[in-house]
Amino acid sequence: MNSSGLVGVFGGSFDPPHLGHVEVVKSFWENFQNAQELLIIPNHISPWKQNKKTSPELILDLVQAQFQNFPNTKVWDWEIKRETPSYTEATILELLNIKPDAVLTLLIGEDNYSEFHKWKNWENILDKLHSLLVFRRFSESIPPNENLQKFQNKIVFLQNRIIEAASVDLREELPKCILDNRKPIALSNEVWDIILKNRSYT
Repeated sequence: MNSSGLVGVFGGSFDPPHLGHVEVVKSFWENFQNAQELLIIPNHISPWKQNKKTSPELILDLVQAQFQNFPNTKVWDWEIKRETPSYTEATILELLNIKPDAVLTLLIGEDNYSEFHKWKNWENILDKLHSLLVFRRFSESIPPNENLQKFQNKIVFLQNRIIEAASVDLREELPKCILDNRKPIALSNEVWDIILKNRSYT
């Protein structure tokens, strides 16, 4: 795949960002070295999840710290500053409004890939994209989603290193970790330092 001019779109809660996210970003840049940029887009409220307790300001600080050393990797705060659920279609349309010549590729986990046909206006999303990059979370080999058959030529499966980490589990684990001053294995030093400093997730 010719990656020149490609803009990666990687959204999620990032509450908190962890080393599984880092492996996805590493895999993107290993496979698409000539991409123009990768946008990390923390959401405000996912349509599938409950409201966040963590402040947008803290999440942005954590995400910035986590990915600041990757070249051409930027944090875009458009979703997290909106007080409405974050729908991918709206984000893609806004990006194309800002960057009308952008060639967009969307990064999603295998769990979201299996449910992608249930997303709001999912076919319209795929029509707007150059490609859909699916990263591994649990499986060595990701089962195909038969509902996306007609878009098969747009789907690429990344071989990212699997890190057993989930933000929802980390949020439950962090209060005791902070009390014991014990960094979870799935967190980077940069993210852990900010969490400790702010006494967040307690």
